[in-house]
Amino acid sequence: MKKIIRKNQDKSLNELKRILKNNMEDKEQREKFSFDDLMELISEINQEREKEIQKVSSKRPKNTRKIEGEER
Repeated sequence: MKKIIRKNQDKSLNELKRILKNNMEDKEQREKFSFDDLMELISEINQEREKEIQKVSSKRPKNTRKIEGEER
């Protein structure tokens, strides 16, 4: 489901919810899926992105950070 959200991130929330529901095989699961579930998935994706950004920024050399600080 996260892949679907990432591929369709330019769509509105209602469209995303409809797309996800259409891709669910189980009717019961489709009926239980709510807007809150969608928001939870989106927040998980955002947290994963934040972690990736932190990993990338922590890999930068320390002296590069010092140089950037001096330039400001």
